[in-house]
Amino acid sequence: MIWELRLKLERTYEEIVEDFLSGEGSMGVSMAVDGTSAIVTGFFAEDVDRSGLEIRFRLILAAAGVELESGDLTWKLLPDCDWGEAWKAYYQPVPVGRRLLILPSWQDPPLGHGRLVIRMDPEMAFGSGTHATTQGCLELLEETAETRPLGQVLDMGSGSGILSIGAVLLGAEGVMATDLDPIAVETTGRNCQLNGMGDRVKVVEASEVPPGPFQTIVANILARILMESACALVSALAGSGRLILSGILKEQAREVQMAFEGEGVKLVEMRLMGEEWVVLVLDKEMS
Repeated sequence: MIWELRLKLERTYEEIVEDFLSGEGSMGVSMAVDGTSAIVTGFFAEDVDRSGLEIRFRLILAAAGVELESGDLTWKLLPDCDWGEAWKAYYQPVPVGRRLLILPSWQDPPLGHGRLVIRMDPEMAFGSGTHATTQGCLELLEETAETRPLGQVLDMGSGSGILSIGAVLLGAEGVMATDLDPIAVETTGRNCQLNGMGDRVKVVEASEVPPGPFQTIVANILARILMESACALVSALAGSGRLILSGILKEQAREVQMAFEGEGVKLVEMRLMGEEWVVLVLDKEMS
């Protein structure tokens, strides 16, 4: 048996909920959007400490100034046979930017949608496109592709591979996707095959930045790792190339910006996604 935890709240706070559920050991997190509201669903083992989890969750929301109404948080015990279908009940297409649509493999695209489809099934980890940092990186990749060629792209910390897939759809000549987690590497490869672009994305298990040169580098990882890798990332960037960086909390953005500008790139944009996440765009001048 598996417990389904369903939460309804304002869209502004869905990232807080996703992060909390993942940190508490949810087997997966899905989100459905209904206007200004979001329904976030997590799945837990039968022996989960539900009361303790609820207390911790309410404390986190209270710190953010949110108080749940009656019925906004519900638990439902699912038979094991329902687990495989639980995602499908709540996972909806996610439009991103002007041209992209994230769609699970079991759904048909909406009629007349006119978007580039990224096939991405929910995973236990690594992201399926609902988090603000992922969506921010996809939006900035799309906007970059409208003004300049993406060229050869490096997706550092590829996770599910969603940014690699988006880059190919947006016109990248080729993508190198790296991650230090072998499960993430396997997941990226599988998702690239699902999207029919296994020959366009080279997936590598690596903890170091490959030498490049890359015209575009996207990295959605921890701010600390970004700063530690600043020199190598800038060195791997081609002249006139672009860095798109996320996984950065609002209070960390200035420190990350300074670390990269100290290596010779220039901030183009700092975009706030939701209440707490930031995407940085930095360009390298021709040398």
